[in-house]
Amino acid sequence: MSGDIRRRSATGNARTFLSAKGIFMHRKLLASAICASLVLPLWANAAKAQSQDGSSSSQDTTQTDQSSSQANEKNATKLKSIQVTGSLLPRSQIETATPTIQITAEDITKQGFTTVADALQALPQATGSVQGAQFSGGFTQGAQTISLLGLDPGFTLFLIDGKPMADYPLLYNGSGNFVDISTIPMAMVDHIDIVPGNQSAIYGSSAIAGVVNIILKQHVQGVTMNLRGGGFSEGGGGSQRFQLTGGHDWEKAKLTYSLELRNQRPIYRYQRRWFDSNNDRPGLAAGQSRPALDYLLVDLFYDQIGTDQFFVPGGKASCDRVAGGSDNTTVYATDAAGRGNFCGSPNSPAYSTIMNGAKAGTGYLNFSYDISPNAQFYANGLLNVSKTDYYVGTNYTWWGSGQDYGVIYGANVDNGSADDGPGSFIQTQYTIDSSANGIGNAANETDLNRSYVANVGFRGTFGDSDWAYDAYYHRSDNVITTRQLHLVADKVDNYFLGDQIGYDPVFDYYPVFNLNLDRFYSLMTPEVYNSLSEQIRTRSHTYTQEVTGTVTNTNLFDLPGGSAGLAVLMQYGNQKWENPTDPRLINGYFWGLTGTQGEGTRDRYAAATELSLPVTTWLTASASARYDTYKAAGRTDSKATFKMGLEWRPVDTLLVRGTYATAFRAPDMAGLFQGESGFYTNVVDYYRCRVEDGDQFDVDTCPYNNEQVQGSQAGNKNLKNITAKSLTGGIVWSPSSNFNIHADYYRVNISNEVSQRSINGILSLEADCRLGHTIGGSPVDINSPRCVEALALIDRNNDPANPLQSGINSVSTYPINISQEKVTGATAGAQYHWDAGRFGDFNFSADYNVTLDHTYQQYPGDPTLDLLSYRTFPREFKHRESATINWTKGPVSTTLYGLRNGPTMNYKETGTVGPWITYNASIQLQVNDEVKVSLISNNLLNKRPPRDSTYTAYPFYDGFNYNGYGRSIFAELEWKLF
Repeated sequence: MSGDIRRRSATGNARTFLSAKGIFMHRKLLASAICASLVLPLWANAAKAQSQDGSSSSQDTTQTDQSSSQANEKNATKLKSIQVTGSLLPRSQIETATPTIQITAEDITKQGFTTVADALQALPQATGSVQGAQFSGGFTQGAQTISLLGLDPGFTLFLIDGKPMADYPLLYNGSGNFVDISTIPMAMVDHIDIVPGNQSAIYGSSAIAGVVNIILKQHVQGVTMNLRGGGFSEGGGGSQRFQLTGGHDWEKAKLTYSLELRNQRPIYRYQRRWFDSNNDRPGLAAGQSRPALDYLLVDLFYDQIGTDQFFVPGGKASCDRVAGGSDNTTVYATDAAGRGNFCGSPNSPAYSTIMNGAKAGTGYLNFSYDISPNAQFYANGLLNVSKTDYYVGTNYTWWGSGQDYGVIYGANVDNGSADDGPGSFIQTQYTIDSSANGIGNAANETDLNRSYVANVGFRGTFGDSDWAYDAYYHRSDNVITTRQLHLVADKVDNYFLGDQIGYDPVFDYYPVFNLNLDRFYSLMTPEVYNSLSEQIRTRSHTYTQEVTGTVTNTNLFDLPGGSAGLAVLMQYGNQKWENPTDPRLINGYFWGLTGTQGEGTRDRYAAATELSLPVTTWLTASASARYDTYKAAGRTDSKATFKMGLEWRPVDTLLVRGTYATAFRAPDMAGLFQGESGFYTNVVDYYRCRVEDGDQFDVDTCPYNNEQVQGSQAGNKNLKNITAKSLTGGIVWSPSSNFNIHADYYRVNISNEVSQRSINGILSLEADCRLGHTIGGSPVDINSPRCVEALALIDRNNDPANPLQSGINSVSTYPINISQEKVTGATAGAQYHWDAGRFGDFNFSADYNVTLDHTYQQYPGDPTLDLLSYRTFPREFKHRESATINWTKGPVSTTLYGLRNGPTMNYKETGTVGPWITYNASIQLQVNDEVKVSLISNNLLNKRPPRDSTYTAYPFYDGFNYNGYGRSIFAELEWKLF
């Protein structure tokens, strides 16, 4: 298979997700292939205002010098300092020109989150929808990420201790590189810094939406064990976690270590009562049932007049033979649109996972040795091994004759019509039952992941001077092995159809088979499934590595406001992406399955500098610049970026700040090196629509407006850099140590954004070329270069004598630098600490993000789309806010956290959906100096995802923005062993 494989999908319950930026692609064939034309058409916690008991609330900040010694221990301080996220220079000010959000490990626990990914996805700034475990049949169902500021996940740079993480080896939406954050262990996380906006002048490529820097614990004394376990009140999802963290100091050396083991059970859709069947569909009358089209025959020429009709040879008796399907809920059913009968269960779509099953182990070591008072050697490594299991469900585990043969003539299939003779022109749809009565979990997919991050280096000062250095080698490596058992096309076709016995007696065109009705109306067993399938296994690999040297001086020369600072960085690195494919996928060996492939390496060089100038006691200016060079595919591309910042403090309690920066993203590895890769999607066949209904056809009523086709895409080695500019401005007011309020405005403009050439655009142009004119009547030459190119990208069953039979087999596309995007917004937050004396301590925080404007233009001359209101699905949040209340008295600490996801437009744009408000809660008891126990709940009130009455496709909610997990409850024990 490809390092990533994609399959077709079934039962007419799934829907293609169209966004203004293109199409959400499936790796698997959706089982609506024959039915598509038949069915009716708070800013999370920013830095901490520490209370006396150690509890904390969010506050806007940057990471300060974490030296354990005081400033007068000059050399030791330099050795132990950690750079501020978003800067090459250590900073003494808590607030700087760059707004920074910070979440501590304690926050993540107290606010009810179980993983780093959970906490980051709840950020008010993470306003965009993302694909993940709930996107069945997608390309990266085993991974998690975020969309910062509503921008592409690939526009956010993820770091561990300021150093880049390797890309996930599989491709987001089948076309782009991104970073998976699902495997980051909680055991060693100290805190996480999030810096929105352009940061390329410090970090280079990809830092357009911002930077997420995960800071690990650098120094631990003693040994602490942590046990955590729990599950979900609706069932499924039970998990256990073991952590052991410790450290030891010697005279010149320090060692910190950690081990984390995790076990996570999956959640299946049938375990959630609000979408455990098709009967949860909005608008369904009480007592009404809506079975899925599980065992379906469609006569395409019923009554010999071209009418489509569902029918069941043998009637109810045939359906009784599969009545055990979906745990004994399959029935003889009548189509709600009056098209006939079929066998199906309303429960069959629910046999898929929305939370992956996983087992993982992570180890961490951090070692340092003081060579001299001015020099230190350090090395650290983080190793993760995980196994993830998930099931895409019956929508994607099925068989149909249309995949390999299109329409067939069933010589032995009688539709029961008195006006028709023996034999029928049919298409078939057979759902492979995944309940315990069918194949069970035989079709589950498994991802085996092994990743590591390693660093080795030297840091210190040049003698007793103010010049400090840090030189290191860094490597981040990610390997994923995917494994699944999948149907072989020839085997499964022969199982149901046997050998072809000629061509139809009417047109002498369609292949004739004797459909095995006994097998069609029987549940497939695991043994049969295994005999018709073969194992697909592939290993995909990415790495990034670099050698970096940094020199800093925070006391370069004196200015009226203090000492100027200078930093200089030099860097060389390279990266690799390897996503091989099983050649059997390319030649159609497996039924309804496609995938991605590609391989390439790239070298990069960079130089950067930063200058901090405290011009006066109330005004500080900063400037940074970076020059990056990339060499790949026989080309060399370079890009210079810069950033300027101002901090104005008219009084001690007020900071007015602003930045202006440029950024870029080098073409990602897939964009350059992706080989011919496949996907499945739904399109409008403009040519057949215009042939049947004329140039002014109504796309909503055209029978070819939702054709499922196989697509292919490949890289483009002529891609250029994506460029961006950003502006931020804001204020921070802190009249006392107990109160802080902040507000910031941001704007990001992106140019030369990469988009796949529009498939709908290709098909629309093809129609103009074949018909010789546009919809408006302008002539089009079919021999023109643009027509020749468009026609070469489309493969049809071309029948000039009967254009309506000229269905699309496949469409090809490729990436180009073409699009423009702009997002503006504002964030605000406040933190307050109240010492209530004998009643305890209270901490309050509230954080808010509003996206003021988000526009996108895919092609020059296209209308500029407002992504906040344009008819796209899934939607983006305009408003997102969070709030936290913490109360601590003596050994007891309680926290209530709320997250409000603002309203979004409903599917048909006739109203809004939401808001969706959820609450998390925790209570902690410090039993003694060594033992602490906690009880933690996520989604305390068990709120279901908001219901969209206009969205009638299963599972009836937007799984890209909301989760259907429900309430979780966990107990945790922390024991300091020594």
